[in-house]
Amino acid sequence: MEKISEFLTPLRVKIDQLLLDPNNPRFAELGENIDQVPENRFAEERVQKAAFEKMKVPKFNVAELRDTIKELGFLPMDRIVVREWREKTTPQKYIVIEGNRRLTALTWLLELHDAGKETFSKNQLESLGNFEVLLLDSQRAPKTARWILPGLRHVSGIKEWGPYQKARMVFELRNTGKTPQEVAQSLGLSTRESNQLWRAFLALEQMGNDEEYQEYAEPKLYSYFEEVFKRPNVREWLGWSDEQQKFTKEKEIREFYGWMKGEIGENNELSDPKLPEAKSVRDFSKIIEDSKALAIFRSNEGTLTHALARLEADNPIDYISIVTTCESTLRSLPPDILRKMNESELNNLELLRSRIDQILIDRTHLLGGNSGEVKS
Repeated sequence: MEKISEFLTPLRVKIDQLLLDPNNPRFAELGENIDQVPENRFAEERVQKAAFEKMKVPKFNVAELRDTIKELGFLPMDRIVVREWREKTTPQKYIVIEGNRRLTALTWLLELHDAGKETFSKNQLESLGNFEVLLLDSQRAPKTARWILPGLRHVSGIKEWGPYQKARMVFELRNTGKTPQEVAQSLGLSTRESNQLWRAFLALEQMGNDEEYQEYAEPKLYSYFEEVFKRPNVREWLGWSDEQQKFTKEKEIREFYGWMKGEIGENNELSDPKLPEAKSVRDFSKIIEDSKALAIFRSNEGTLTHALARLEADNPIDYISIVTTCESTLRSLPPDILRKMNESELNNLELLRSRIDQILIDRTHLLGGNSGEVKS
């Protein structure tokens, strides 16, 4: 098997020959679908300006990188990886595969210099605007290279991508015919983690193909499906099939979409979602095996809180065994531990004593001041 390094060659370029990738997987963190800009428009001024402004969003930490480069200079060992833009120009332009944050930081510094807000020497300007990159031979390199190269840095490395971007990369690599094990090894993941990312991405793609909810499928919903695959009972309730690569229970998955985004009503207006955030799936997993609690949740006015309350009423906490264990543990504490107790531990014991006292007082009040049987 050929190594990707065999398809990379050093190339000296000027900064204005480099194009930010307008379909950068990072932009999914902004709630955008990627691969929206056709490649023949990459060099348009407005397209590049839009990509530049997106890269400056605080969550990408480019300002910190900019300040580091300003202080230390652009280190030559940290080379940007590019491929030739398909449109032929003179001089040739290149699309950044790996290094969009660095290109943004360099461009930002040069803009600040031009605006008089920073001042760099001639040598500094030369190093910021004329440097060596690594050129990928995209004609000879495997198609997986454009995913593996950034993946090695960002799936488990320097500026880690969010889960949706990781999942997208796993999906793309598996689509090239790589096995789950090969994909995991390529990106420095465990096979189990790689498979979970793949399934959750497919689940979001399935929503994107749904007749009713396709317009509401967006990268930020990925975390819901990530939670689903962490909970086997929810996954089974929705009928996930690895062979078909989708959820097979149409009624349940359509309900689930509605609970995530809200039911679609008249004039395509959405009701309030019953699962307002991804972590709501954790509580949902507690009620789906209880028919009464699930029925309450499904009702028009039903909420997750109402369903959980019913579940707890039908399945009271076995507090006696917990209290017994607690009492036994405290009774067996050796003198050495008692002597070494810090203020936080003593406060917890005081809190426990206060809670027990309050429970006994509350019981007395419920019994009408009589600690015997409850009055009829």
